[in-house]
Amino acid sequence: MAIVKEIQYIGELLEKIGNIQEIESAEIINIPEDVDADIGLKIKPKNIKDRYKILEKLNELEWEVYDKYGVLPTIYWEFEY
Repeated sequence: MAIVKEIQYIGELLEKIGNIQEIESAEIINIPEDVDADIGLKIKPKNIKDRYKILEKLNELEWEVYDKYGVLPTIYWEFEY
């Protein structure tokens, strides 16, 4: 499991993820042993059809963090339906 080095950008990232309209709920989960990521999330979309919009928005958020902090976070996500 990855160790969070920069709690500030992870906190900001989580706050923005919580504001994505297409997400009904999101929770932090353990990252599988064979995965290299900064944080793991289980995401429940409001509508199953919105999963690609959610992925696009998550990708945009990752790049926003990179532009601001110079660090590209890696998110491991699972969808729950």
